[in-house]
Amino acid sequence: MILALTSTVAIVVLDHTSLRAAPRSAATELTALWRGDVVEIRGERAGYLKVYEYHRERGGYLKSESVRPVALTESAAPELLAVLRFLRDTPGSETLGISYGAAYLKAVPTRSLTAEPFDAIARMAERLADEASGSSNRSADAAAHLEVVEQFGIRMQSFERNGGMQVCYDGELFRRVLTMAAATAEERAHAVLGLTRPDCIDPSLGPVPRAALDDERRELLDAIKAADLTAMMRTRLHVRRAGVFASVAYSQARRGEPSGMAAARSR
Repeated sequence: MILALTSTVAIVVLDHTSLRAAPRSAATELTALWRGDVVEIRGERAGYLKVYEYHRERGGYLKSESVRPVALTESAAPELLAVLRFLRDTPGSETLGISYGAAYLKAVPTRSLTAEPFDAIARMAERLADEASGSSNRSADAAAHLEVVEQFGIRMQSFERNGGMQVCYDGELFRRVLTMAAATAEERAHAVLGLTRPDCIDPSLGPVPRAALDDERRELLDAIKAADLTAMMRTRLHVRRAGVFASVAYSQARRGEPSGMAAARSR
């Protein structure tokens, strides 16, 4: 899922960061980099870093203040996790947060790995998809941000809905969270909510695959126990279950099958 990062790296922290051909402001701009892009540091000169950006396969110079060097060592893992936690809850910083999440996954030893970073990255990917869906005419910034996270294995799906493009995270890391025995009840609930969104169902889906998808959504929701969840999360799950069971009841009635039980659970 995560791109293999080199040992001497920096994360770009500013959008529209110019990668220049020489270490001076008047030098030719080779390309623009975005928050969350990862570069390998290969030297320093006159306030600029000589870097190589593998995603676009370009080398050049960046201003030192436009990036933050990160260490991908076990000792650096707690600091990377702290930054990840901050960015997870900071709307608008999704690409940066996902990049720090990738760095943390590279640094943390397997024995210390929990579901938390996967949950955080997945939630930020979901927010980024929502941002792209809400962007007027899929702005250049939104498209560039999606390209940034793609280098870390974050995949999006898109389809037309109500005359606009709906972008949705494919949910790979939410599924990963559900396979982890140590995942908390809240992390599991976040994952299930992410995997059962009604607005991320392709409107062109036929009745048979839609019924199968609704059955899968119902099973995911029924596997979550409410006892250890916050009141807000219990409410969100209740509302989602109601919507899913209403859809199940409709499909059953359409096929001429008894739908009373599903209809009762939709209330």
